[in-house]
Amino acid sequence: MAVEQSLEKNKLAQSSTTEVSLATVNSERARLERSEDLIQLTLAAVVPGIIAMMLYSYFLIPDLLPFLFVLAVAVSAFMLVPANSMMRLHYRTWSVDSLMPKLMTSLVGMIYILVVAVFAISMMSLFEGLNPERPTTFATIGGLLLSLIVVMGYSSQTKDKYLTREKRFFPHPVEAIEERIAMRLERQGHRHKRNQGSAGTEFEIEGTDLRVHVRRLRKTHSEVLVCNINDSNREHLERIKTCIEGA
Repeated sequence: MAVEQSLEKNKLAQSSTTEVSLATVNSERARLERSEDLIQLTLAAVVPGIIAMMLYSYFLIPDLLPFLFVLAVAVSAFMLVPANSMMRLHYRTWSVDSLMPKLMTSLVGMIYILVVAVFAISMMSLFEGLNPERPTTFATIGGLLLSLIVVMGYSSQTKDKYLTREKRFFPHPVEAIEERIAMRLERQGHRHKRNQGSAGTEFEIEGTDLRVHVRRLRKTHSEVLVCNINDSNREHLERIKTCIEGA
């Protein structure tokens, strides 16, 4: 009877520990996503908005230009806060590699707002006795529109690639991470193929379509990407992560 009670207590303790661990992971992922969303919103709306106001103030309220310049510098400095938070959280949890698609979306918003601002300013300049039909005006608008097309095309082609992989940073050299992954995969019976490349090392996990890419982040730090995640191989994902973490 005492043994059964002890086993039940151990199961409850393990269950409680697992729930706490999952809650911590979910909390860290949520914080990381909030940092990414803050950067996306700032780049998509706040930064181009300030630039547009600087353009308008040149014609309407010239005295406001120095204040807007200081505001732009302050916003740029503020961006270091979520960027630093993201960097720290990437060492503590896995996350979908969604930053690049979000940056592409921000860039689309930024270019769009700038195109509208430049066009509006060129129309306003008619009332100031200036010539909006100068080649530089059309070159600026045309260049921005061309950039918009390029960014939207790149985003549509690469979005799925980024959203089907997860990444995490490790404070260990690339060589140590590679050897740990190879050893753990062999120990758990995962057959794999190891490919060395200029951009890093890739492990192909046979029978899963999963790819584990290891590349150098700093001199003694590494970035690990688990790629090609889909519904058919998601059941293997946690075991692969365990091999990478060395747990």
